[in-house]
Amino acid sequence: MSRPRRVFLGTSALALGALVSLLCLAVILAVWSGGSWFLPMFLATLVWGAVPATVLAFCAGAPLGILLQPVRNQWLHVAAFGGLGALIGAGLAALRPWSGSSADFMLSTAFMMGGALAIGRLAVWRLVRVDPDTQPSTLGS
Repeated sequence: MSRPRRVFLGTSALALGALVSLLCLAVILAVWSGGSWFLPMFLATLVWGAVPATVLAFCAGAPLGILLQPVRNQWLHVAAFGGLGALIGAGLAALRPWSGSSADFMLSTAFMMGGALAIGRLAVWRLVRVDPDTQPSTLGS
């Protein structure tokens, strides 16, 4: 018995969502840095974040998209991708890879990552194909 596939998110939509999420995160971090650090932080986030964003999109986002195929409600998809970003950020917060970083900064980064992934999923809303609800077949008909 297979699960009904009602929502289809293609590879190009996943890549676009990852790009939008990366751009969103770059803007947020650049604004947070402020002043003369805006452009360097924006560019550094884009350059150093391109590979991790791609890897995370296809290693974490694609399986989540597959798991969410039976769910027709697009808002639940947005919430799930935002939750995935928050979990990834919380994992980074728990690891605290930078010795000079405070826990507050890392936790706020978790919320920023969650928001960026949610915005990335919102950006591809129109690229997702949603099949109409099908009636289950009855035995013997």
